[in-house]
Amino acid sequence: MTKPGKPKSKRTPVRLRHKIEKASAAKQRKQRKLAKNNPQWRSRLKKDPGIPNLFPYKDRILHEIEEKKRLKDEELARKREEAKITRAAASAGQAAGQEEQPNGEEELSDLVDDEDMDEDPQEDSSNPMSALLASARARAAEYGDASGSEEDDAMEEDASEGGADITTANSLPISGPQTLESSRRAFDKVFKNVLSSSDILLYVLDARDPNGTRSREIEREIAAADAGSKRLILILNKIDLVPPPVLKAWLTYLRRYFPTLPLRASNPAPNARTFDHKALTVKGTSETLLRALKSYASSKQLKRSTTVGIVGYPNVGKSSVINTLISRLGSSRSSSTACPTGAEAGITTSLREVKLDNKLKLLDSPGIVFPSSSSQTTATEVPPTFSRKQYTEANLTLLSALPPAAITDPIPAITLLLHRLSRSSATLAPLLEQYNLAPSTLVPSQGTDGDITTDFLIQVARKRGRLGKGGVPNIQSAAMGVLMDWRDGRIRGWVEAPKEEVGREGSGGVGKEIVKEWAEEFKIEGLWDDGDEKGGEEVVMQE
Repeated sequence: MTKPGKPKSKRTPVRLRHKIEKASAAKQRKQRKLAKNNPQWRSRLKKDPGIPNLFPYKDRILHEIEEKKRLKDEELARKREEAKITRAAASAGQAAGQEEQPNGEEELSDLVDDEDMDEDPQEDSSNPMSALLASARARAAEYGDASGSEEDDAMEEDASEGGADITTANSLPISGPQTLESSRRAFDKVFKNVLSSSDILLYVLDARDPNGTRSREIEREIAAADAGSKRLILILNKIDLVPPPVLKAWLTYLRRYFPTLPLRASNPAPNARTFDHKALTVKGTSETLLRALKSYASSKQLKRSTTVGIVGYPNVGKSSVINTLISRLGSSRSSSTACPTGAEAGITTSLREVKLDNKLKLLDSPGIVFPSSSSQTTATEVPPTFSRKQYTEANLTLLSALPPAAITDPIPAITLLLHRLSRSSATLAPLLEQYNLAPSTLVPSQGTDGDITTDFLIQVARKRGRLGKGGVPNIQSAAMGVLMDWRDGRIRGWVEAPKEEVGREGSGGVGKEIVKEWAEEFKIEGLWDDGDEKGGEEVVMQE
């Protein structure tokens, strides 16, 4: 019992405090549970929903974001370099001014009169630092020559350490082709520069349609350049999208003309329907290519580095070839930052030079739609209703040589795709399975005037939810979705290699003996022949 007048203690027993804490925690748990069940509940933090995977222009938006980031980084690097040169020139100007004290005032006044005539003379007299800055600018040119030689020495030191040095050739065209017309206009500018500055040219082809991405005129021009001193290697990329027997047939066919190497430059896209080629992995094929290039460079014993130019159609994987070669060096620098890559055409917009070591230098070029493509088309490959112009545009769309923004009408490309895939059950059945369609879908109905393409796209639009107002199927959106699936390898399809004998004279080849000689120079003669024969019978699908 407390004494009268003594204040009561505010302390509470530990048991009571713990009871209050437990009751408070239970109340908070109950409130959180009720908030989750409440349909009107909204989080305070607004989470970015991102870009849906089914959005047809997701790749283009992501590419624009990456391109803005890259341009921003390049602008920041340029400003840093200018600031570095300005500081060095200023220090050089101060040193020169201390050595020439008697004539220093006359030089400063002359520079101020020549360069700053429009400025107020009172401002110059009140601000002597402006005269010093003018003197520093005048000596910047002299310092630029000395700093340029120091940068070259630094580049050689970095290359000797095994790191890949990446530069952009500013003296060459800075913008790459984005459409068919601009690509052909840029043909002379880009290709001529690459051809003149390269000792070896890697012509990258798409394994699903090698002849569609070839140009015999370009091959003749390369073989005849500099009195035949140039070397050409055909690179068959994306080999995981074709079965082993088809790959072996194409290698046999292409090796009649030039040395040919299969390559897996990158891993497949998600959910791509690929084939297992066993020994032909990303690491194995890239190491073989790098070893062949180094063998040729060491055998020539040049006093300069050997330049390897990489050419080909857009989106055949030229930048991926460079990245996979850099990854084999074991450098600490990430290979993904060497050359930007993407699923759509037009990622590479300028010539990029990558120095692997003191003996080897790579030159990445923008994709070029070569004029007068030499794809051997027959009457069975062209739909009956197609004109020559429609076939050319549809074929370029299927080759992913045009960016999505340049595709005005994707429906002719779908018609050509269905025409090719319907000729074989090995490619038609996976197409129907991809979209869970019945075989009767490709049978013309009366409502569409016998148009198989329209029936197919209507079914795809319903299956994928590409509907407009009132539930009307959006055929254009469905067609773009099918093209994206074809580009990423989710739809199986390929072109068979020609089986007839092709004449070597005037066909773009350089002759059997010369091809054999070139293969010996690169040490690639007879490579993988045994592996192809053993692995050609077993085909493993990766779903």
